[in-house]
Amino acid sequence: MADKHVMELKQALIAVLATAASMGIDIDELSELAAEDLAADDSLAWFDQFKPGAVQELLLCRDLVKGGDQTGW
Repeated sequence: MADKHVMELKQALIAVLATAASMGIDIDELSELAAEDLAADDSLAWFDQFKPGAVQELLLCRDLVKGGDQTGW
């Protein structure tokens, strides 16, 4: 069941990034700022172990929106 949930979350992130891009928002800058904020957020210490993977997923989804390949799925 977790795999289904993961795919749903990826699809949601892709939709948000695609919508941002269609609104004229620079999704490269948005993704980089989000990754920096995620790395700097110390409010959830237990979440630290997931930060590197979360950043990787964020950048992968950004690349998919920009027309990259889907081998990371």
